[in-house]
Amino acid sequence: MSRKWSGTGFISDALRTVLAALITLSVFAQKNFYQEALEKYQSKQYQEALPLAEEALRQDRNNPACIHLYGVTLGALGQFYLAEDNLRKAVALAPDQPAFTYDLGALLHQQRKYVEAVPVLKRAVELDPENLTARMMLARSYVFSYHELQIPNFVELTLEQLNYIVKKNPRFPGVHHHIALVYINSGEPAKAVEELNTELRYDPANAQARLELGETLLKLNQYHKAAEELLVAAKQAPQMAPIPFALAKAYKAEGQTAKALEAARKSVELDPQFADGHYLLGQLYRDTNQPELARQQFELFRQLKNASAPQ
Repeated sequence: MSRKWSGTGFISDALRTVLAALITLSVFAQKNFYQEALEKYQSKQYQEALPLAEEALRQDRNNPACIHLYGVTLGALGQFYLAEDNLRKAVALAPDQPAFTYDLGALLHQQRKYVEAVPVLKRAVELDPENLTARMMLARSYVFSYHELQIPNFVELTLEQLNYIVKKNPRFPGVHHHIALVYINSGEPAKAVEELNTELRYDPANAQARLELGETLLKLNQYHKAAEELLVAAKQAPQMAPIPFALAKAYKAEGQTAKALEAARKSVELDPQFADGHYLLGQLYRDTNQPELARQQFELFRQLKNASAPQ
């Protein structure tokens, strides 16, 4: 039997073959940890994916793909601090990987860290201009970070992203709703109504968009149309307190006080902490000559407002 010298003595050819096989098996197993974790993650088996991703990372600490997979798995399990830390490391190691940057931006957006999300999502869009979800998140982050960042042309920047999405996919979920919100906030209700009608044509079940449509029609003094939309929304989402609240305002404006009272009562039943609902109900009780009930509602409104005021 032939033998060769090693640092630890003579090794037979047979033993060398076994060792080579073990090394190959070790490398193969290392790759499998990542692949198995990835498959578990993609099938949304996050608890099963986590230890596999952790082991893959343990075996290759500086592999940005392993760090990224570990980060997104932690994020899927709600461990946001560790997820963010690992995703930032992955982006630092591989700054030109679109998926890594996008997933970091998406995590920041999910945590409502909109100020931090803006530059990350901008970079994600630069790396992958066709990532429409990244553009949607960037648009939302512009809006929600406005007071902190004070970007003077944030409306134009927001519409730039949303209009790009419409051009590529006019049926993209929520895009017309978000354009409408921009117009509502910029004082253009007629344009908002047009966009909300488009959104509801593509997604008739979007109760939030229908609520926004009803409220915008109220601002345009189209009370009957508003009530029609809000009645549909109430059937679609019977647990949303703002819907009967808006419906009560529509009925009040039309002089249908009994219906307005019923809707206002419903709004505060659904959400007893809804301060504006109590105030509207107090107004309606006052208008129907029920001063004691009105006083109770106004007192509840005052208590809720004081409780929510910054100390």
